[in-house]
Amino acid sequence: MSAPFITDNLLMRCRREQRIQHERNRQSFDPAAINDRKELSMLVEQALADGEDYASIVNRHRDIELTEAELVELIGPEQALRDRIERFGQLH
Repeated sequence: MSAPFITDNLLMRCRREQRIQHERNRQSFDPAAINDRKELSMLVEQALADGEDYASIVNRHRDIELTEAELVELIGPEQALRDRIERFGQLH
């Protein structure tokens, strides 16, 4: 018989994350939050289409302490937005 390879600590962490995920899934849907992120995404997409990148956007928003990591977390990787812009441009 093989030796166990899953530690008790890892299993506890996974179970805790699963409970947290289930709690999140039970929360009511908030369309306002989705709309805010769509608005942010559209503004950033326009800036990218105008020749900017995440670094320059962050540089312009130093006063509100925006970071590239936060942009990625809120609306996705820069390349994903660039791909969306390119696909949209090919449709019209």
